[in-house]
Amino acid sequence: MALGDSITYGYDATIDEEKYVTKLVRQLNERKKTSFYVHAKPGWTSQQLLKSLDRIPTCIVEEAELISLLIGGNDLIKAMPWFLHDKDEGMLKLRQSFLPQVEQIVEKVGVNPDATIMLCTIYNPFPNSDLAVFAVDGLNAMLKQIAEQRHCVLVPVHHYYGGNEQALVNRFKRGALEDFRLFKNPIHPNDLGHTRIAEAIFKTVYPKKNEIPSHPLMQKRKGRTALKKRHQERKRV
Repeated sequence: MALGDSITYGYDATIDEEKYVTKLVRQLNERKKTSFYVHAKPGWTSQQLLKSLDRIPTCIVEEAELISLLIGGNDLIKAMPWFLHDKDEGMLKLRQSFLPQVEQIVEKVGVNPDATIMLCTIYNPFPNSDLAVFAVDGLNAMLKQIAEQRHCVLVPVHHYYGGNEQALVNRFKRGALEDFRLFKNPIHPNDLGHTRIAEAIFKTVYPKKNEIPSHPLMQKRKGRTALKKRHQERKRV
């Protein structure tokens, strides 16, 4: 199950096959038959995503083995007036409007104890702006904090973008906040950018090409599931 905003929705991908979720599922299918469910909408903030979760069929939430969350870009845009006034004030505003909402999202979708919840960091489409670097780093630090406290897996999408934004962000210009536009904004991934996001998630699930999943949290949950199955089999016998 993939949760998010316009990026998870696949905005600016040239065709459906170029969206990162589609690419990720194609990679996962090479290891294990995978079906997917996307719950995302362009423009969504963490608060709007949180309010929309009740629309997801209960069976999807209960049966999802992997749940990815990529959200935060629109939260940053809404908080930017405070950042422009005072960067510390902006960070406080962002912490109030983003961190508790993501914690609630994790709580609401984490009903299956064997599911792995993956929090994706966000990349910086304006890497040549010190203020944008400060704001994005702050948001990613919040995601890391939530991942550690809520036992989620952190997917370092920003590491897969760092230094290559010009090649990965659609309509990239100077990488400065002054490039921001209301229409045709240079913030979304192009097809190669979608590939990088899929790669970041896939390599977090399968760190090495021939390795069985995965992250310590996933192995722990996989172990619990196997133990539960063995226990059920003994009971049937």
